[in-house]
Amino acid sequence: MFSTRSVEGRVVLVTGGSAGIGRSIAARLAASGATVVTCARDEVRLRAAARDLPGTVEPVACDLTDRRQRRDLVEGVVRRHGRLDALVNNAGQGRVGLFAELDAEGVEEVVALNVTAVADLTRLALPHLAERRGDVVVVASVAGWVPIPPLTLYSATKAAVDGLVHSLRREVPAGLRVHTVNPGPVRTEWLLRAAGLRPDDEEGRRGRTFGTRPERVAAEVHRCLTARRHRTVTVPRWLGAARLAGVPPLSNALDLVLRSIAPPVARWAHRYQDELVRRARDE
Repeated sequence: MFSTRSVEGRVVLVTGGSAGIGRSIAARLAASGATVVTCARDEVRLRAAARDLPGTVEPVACDLTDRRQRRDLVEGVVRRHGRLDALVNNAGQGRVGLFAELDAEGVEEVVALNVTAVADLTRLALPHLAERRGDVVVVASVAGWVPIPPLTLYSATKAAVDGLVHSLRREVPAGLRVHTVNPGPVRTEWLLRAAGLRPDDEEGRRGRTFGTRPERVAAEVHRCLTARRHRTVTVPRWLGAARLAGVPPLSNALDLVLRSIAPPVARWAHRYQDELVRRARDE
């Protein structure tokens, strides 16, 4: 039986809260009675999002790739609220393209946000969470189990944080839970940001990708925070079968198939991304 706890009255830090999944998570938890501290780099959009959400949502501008800002973020939450009960690592980014086509700056930016920031923010939060018998939730991806060109780098970073989650479960104190939520495609502005855009709400709405609604991911995060044990879940649930893709001989077969179609898939992805960018910029 999982859902026997409550988020009411708890202090939860949610990263990447200005749009998409993070914004939906903040809304879901605040509506359920949590005090939500949410962060993002775009302070204007973050504050506007917080004003529109129900309950108590505190926006904090933060570049998670800056180690000092990560430290100040956690210390500020504890100083203002006296505690930290849960951390939801949601912020992330990607690049579209075959790995050899990426530039060094893009590689460093994706790894810095998707891996280094998640690991270090979790490290900073763990002492406070242990005191509260709290929770860490990492929003990873099914792509971490089934790496698919042209999202090779993104897939690798999600595999890295999935490994971090499973390792942490073997060392954290009893009563502290570490969860991973693994969505498939989600209807967000993810590809616009992967193209280097910083869209406003209207541009983001016009440039959403196909996929499940971010509210469904938020619902699974909420279930993690009300569970008594570690959870590893997918959104939608049937995508859990994707874990079998890492087991031979299926993994070997996928290597052969995906290698043969990687270039045309990359070209299609670039065209789709370009179309979303045009759609977002269309007045």
